[in-house]
Parts: sequence; structure tokens; C-alpha cells
Amino acid sequence: MDGAPITAGQLRQLLAQLDAICPGGLQAPTGGTLNIDLVDPVTGALRATVTRPELERLARRGCPAHPDRDCGCGVLDRPPPIDRYTPTPAQARFVRARDRTCRHPGCRRPAARTDLDHVCAHRAGGATDCTNLCCLCRRHHRLKTHARRWRFVMTADGALSVTTPSGVTRTTRPPGLHLPGHRTPSSRTPSSRTPGRQPPGPRLSAAGQLTGGGSPPDPEDPPPF
Repeated sequence: MDGAPITAGQLRQLLAQLDAICPGGLQAPTGGTLNIDLVDPVTGALRATVTRPELERLARRGCPAHPDRDCGCGVLDRPPPIDRYTPTPAQARFVRARDRTCRHPGCRRPAARTDLDHVCAHRAGGATDCTNLCCLCRRHHRLKTHARRWRFVMTADGALSVTTPSGVTRTTRPPGLHLPGHRTPSSRTPSSRTPGRQPPGPRLSAAGQLTGGGSPPDPEDPPPF
């Protein structure tokens, strides 16, 4: 995709891929949910995460502006920013799917047991947007909020740089995100594509998560909002 819109036609292709994985189509496990992560094959960045019913609805509905034909209009992307402090469920699902674990360097606490932190503090004008939210375990959330001279900066693709009081900087990247300048075999320039062929669709990864299966953040006291 390389930043191009995710179209209804691509979503229909993804559904066909899912249905080819197992007889009757890949569905959510009994008592659970199936989240489908759409990843940009060029950059490795997470573009969107949807459930199976959401994917079917978007593929069936198509583009509202051109309901009678396939077009290049986007029908799916990461959740939009909102004008409040608390992230939406869709934002929380996207950020946890992107980060997988606490993003502090060296920490591997699962994302299901972390807080969603505003990298640029909300009280300082930081937006409630996926590009300004990351997963931090309670310990590192407290450190970022209360410890002096620590600096956290995140780029739009989710790469988080943490600078210690002594000036040492460490950067963590969401799993699968390519380093700057990295190009995959599929990341050909438009001029190198075969005439008349459509660009490759989004790479697909699907993960089932049992409802209520993840542990919440440690409940000993509220997050350091």
C-alpha cells in the first residue's frame, strides 16, 4: 500500500484469503474474537485492525460515494483522533495491536497489561490520537509521568525514542516496522510495475484473542493521569 488507501476491493481479496485458510472460512474462536491486522507491505506499519464482522461489512458496503463500482477510495484506516482524554475502544485495539508490549526499552510486559499513555501529555496539548498513544506498563507509565528529565518522543509510525537524564537515547519500534530506508522485494517503484496490474494488496496477519483473556493493568492504584 505504501500509504495508499485501503479499498473495498482489497478487503474482498482479504476475505477470500481468509476463507481459503480453512473450510468454512476463518472465524473467531468459540467465546472469543478474531482481530485482523492490516500491515503496509512496504513500511511494515500497522494500517488498521478490524474484526471479521467489520471486515465483511466494509467489503460488502464498499465506498459510499461510488456504491455501484469498485474505485480507489479508501474505506478503512487507523481510528481518527478524538477531542477528549480517554481513547476510544477502536484506538485502544489499534495501539495494543501495533505495540504488542510495553514500549519502554527492555520491557516485555504484554500490551493487554499496560496503560495507554499520551506521549505528549494531554494536559500539555497532546492529542488523543494513535500517533500520540503508546503502551506503557504501570511502572514505566509512572516513571514517564513523575520522574524528572526523562524525555519520550514518538514518530507517526510508532517509533518511540526514550532519552534518560544522562542523555542516553534508546528507540523501540513496533514489531514488524522497517528501519528507515529499508525496502522489501515487494516495494517496487510505480515505474517498475507491470503495466495494467494493480498494486499489491495489504499484507494480512490474523490473530484470535479470547474475550476477557488478557489481564488488565495492575489495579493497585489508578494510572498516573
